[in-house]
Amino acid sequence: MIELPGDVFITGQLLAAQMQVLSEQGVMSFVNNRPDMEAPIQPRSEELEQAAQTLGVDYFHIPMSGGLTPGIIDASVTAYDNAPRPIVAFCASGMRSAVLWGFAHVKTMGVDGVMDALSSAGFNLEQIRAPLTQYAKTAAE
Repeated sequence: MIELPGDVFITGQLLAAQMQVLSEQGVMSFVNNRPDMEAPIQPRSEELEQAAQTLGVDYFHIPMSGGLTPGIIDASVTAYDNAPRPIVAFCASGMRSAVLWGFAHVKTMGVDGVMDALSSAGFNLEQIRAPLTQYAKTAAE
């Protein structure tokens, strides 16, 4: 798992049993950025949401496939603004979750702060700098 500022951790696909272990370690929210049926053996979001409910933790399914949309960004901002922390966000590899974390935190950290945090965490996401900058300008208006 990779830690980002704001008590957020990014990882690849989680299973219900892994969510249980993480919740026992204090994780209070999960953000699933993977669309259902992306891979044959991946657990469905409904199964993971049910596990989260059983564990008494928050669960957000914000699937990202294809690219960024205003709806996905808005849902991510809302989730990160409202979810109890610590938060574990996941997708297939963690890359989409890292991108959405960046958009959700650019208002408070600024573009350079987000990019530096992502780079320090080992994510090479320079390609999101321009859309992140544009989003930050729009969000500030």
